[in-house]
Amino acid sequence: MHTGRLLVAFAALAAAGWAQSSAGVNGPVTGFIFDMQAGAIRPMLGIPGAAYLGNATVAGLAAAAVSPDGSAALAVQNGKLFVYNGLRTTALAVSAVGGAIAKPSYFAWADNNIAAIYAPASAQGQILSGLTAAPAAGAPIDLAGLPGPVTALAFDGQRLILAVTSSESGGIYLASVAAGTERIAVAANPSALTVAGSSLYFADSQAQQIFQVQNYARTPSVVPFANDSGIASPSGLQISADGRRLYVANAGSRKLAVYDIASRSPEQTVDLSFTPTRLDRFGDSSVFLMNGIGQGPFYVARDGGAGKAAVYFVPAQPGKPRRPRDPIRPM
Repeated sequence: MHTGRLLVAFAALAAAGWAQSSAGVNGPVTGFIFDMQAGAIRPMLGIPGAAYLGNATVAGLAAAAVSPDGSAALAVQNGKLFVYNGLRTTALAVSAVGGAIAKPSYFAWADNNIAAIYAPASAQGQILSGLTAAPAAGAPIDLAGLPGPVTALAFDGQRLILAVTSSESGGIYLASVAAGTERIAVAANPSALTVAGSSLYFADSQAQQIFQVQNYARTPSVVPFANDSGIASPSGLQISADGRRLYVANAGSRKLAVYDIASRSPEQTVDLSFTPTRLDRFGDSSVFLMNGIGQGPFYVARDGGAGKAAVYFVPAQPGKPRRPRDPIRPM
């Protein structure tokens, strides 16, 4: 057998063992992403290092967010919110979320069944439940009193966690229907945040630091996590699946920094050839999406363990474009 054929065979075996298969698209699927330019949800076919972006599965969308495991998505069309279940199967089902606030553009999932949304135009937030079977929207949360624009949203299953920019009153705010809003950390320009257990981590682009808020839901205590020279306009934060490493996407320096959480010390730095704009988990717990889809490829980071992070580019399509099947559009 020729060397080239051997490589193809090994790549196929690796893909079959590493990525989950989807009956709804051809080949193994790592996850699904929202292509803002095309207004479509598209699959990443293959594994990092041997993958490409597939044709649209769902199209005609103004905004969307895929669940962390890639099985479902929240999507907006004509100002209304829909939920898609079964992205990895042929039984793709779409349901309207009755009572949802109009035109949300921030989304945060706690798990496949519950999520939170925020709509800047109305300054309202909302908790969505029953997303896998009977979608329901909770009462809108009035966030008009926040002192500035929201730059990031997280959700722990009970309350919205918002990063708010303001020179005087910026910081991290908790919000719920019952408790209203509460600032738990001060920051002039928080740019990214992530939650892990009883702690949350956030980046402040003005201070160029990373902070940890311990026991954020009960007795919040803010402590510095990292303020080394490698921090430059962080655009995304994520915790590794094993909870041992904090990933930081630095837009200012074009670097992916990895920190050991226990020691709060740098563990690895990966130089990037692009400017990262996000760091979102999708499809697989060890894979993070690092940018939106533009004219060039998009990039993903993979957590391979301590000191083994790697970044891969994913082309739009390999070889000649395939004829797309008709994507599903919400009615």
